[in-house]
Amino acid sequence: MPPKKERDYLIDVAKGHKYRNQSEEYQKSYLQWRTDPKNPFGYTFVHDTRVHTYVDGEGYLEESPVSSERQALNNCYRVMGVSLLIMVTVAFVRYIVMLLVFNVPYAGRSYYADFSIGNSGLPDHVAYTLLVLNLLEYILPIAFLKASTRMPSKIAVPLKRSKNISAVSSVTMMLVILTIGRSYNNLVSYLLSQISIDIPCYDYIRPSSPLAFVICSIGQHVILGILMEIIFRGYFLQMLRQFGDSFAVIVTAIGSSLLLYDITQAGYMFCVSIFVGIVTIRSGSIKNACLMRIIARYLNYILTFITDLVDEYWGRIIDLSVSGLLLFLAVLVYMRINARRRWSFEVSSAGTSMTSSEKFRMLAVSPWAWIWIVSALAMSVLLMRIS
Repeated sequence: MPPKKERDYLIDVAKGHKYRNQSEEYQKSYLQWRTDPKNPFGYTFVHDTRVHTYVDGEGYLEESPVSSERQALNNCYRVMGVSLLIMVTVAFVRYIVMLLVFNVPYAGRSYYADFSIGNSGLPDHVAYTLLVLNLLEYILPIAFLKASTRMPSKIAVPLKRSKNISAVSSVTMMLVILTIGRSYNNLVSYLLSQISIDIPCYDYIRPSSPLAFVICSIGQHVILGILMEIIFRGYFLQMLRQFGDSFAVIVTAIGSSLLLYDITQAGYMFCVSIFVGIVTIRSGSIKNACLMRIIARYLNYILTFITDLVDEYWGRIIDLSVSGLLLFLAVLVYMRINARRRWSFEVSSAGTSMTSSEKFRMLAVSPWAWIWIVSALAMSVLLMRIS
């Protein structure tokens, strides 16, 4: 270590980056993981303010950590792209298995035109097979991320919550976004139906026996919801925080917006993911994110189940009415919460050497990102019913 007089001239960008709303234990673990010489997904740069480079016509220029940052970000895009591609691959295998082995078209999804198509009263062994494949879609990339990034669990899955945002306010805002998004999806699906395109709304499993129903319900709504958040608000978001919180929230939202394989829900899921990412940053934990995901999945299922009991016309009327009522109640609750305690969508970001436009430009030209996007869009088209 250089003497104190020498250290006065040194700036370590990794040590100078503090992660908002996180414990000292998180800060230390993140610094240790990020600055590990064997870790290609983190970067650091010790800048000596006395060192300058002379460029003819421009004078003396200070050194910049931008090259190290760019390399680390490229590696992060690569590991994210591979993870998302694993998810799309499992989704395609699920589609083939359900169609060829069990003769259940469209991987057992529910469709807007008829909620029960291919997904009502599945035999128990078919329902369990579908559940396992659904879980593998998220378990496999989590295993890949854990092995590839070697990120400690206390960073990848932060659980210590701060008091900056409550679970009640988080869930209330989620209900507002959920009801608006569901109404929007119903409208878009109706417009597409006019040109004979039917879109899958949800992939919830409805087995025949009560026991299988309970097991699949817990698996689909609770376990699956937690696994989703471990990937997106866990590994992805935490890995990208070294490049700025706002940037990390937006990129993870882009990554999750197409994984429903439904073009009508991509915009809605992007907005939801932005909000959940902000809540995670502000709370310092993924607990609220998991809770919001579980409640959202159960609420969507209940609304879908209710509208499945009547014909399409009355199903849409009931859906819109219930969504409108929930939206009204959620807005009232949010207004009371906001009156007592200010809440905002603002997320602070530590500065990095690369500009935001350069970071997104790298994402736009990343081959792994394009491979995943094309694959996800292909799955979306495959799952459409065009008559």
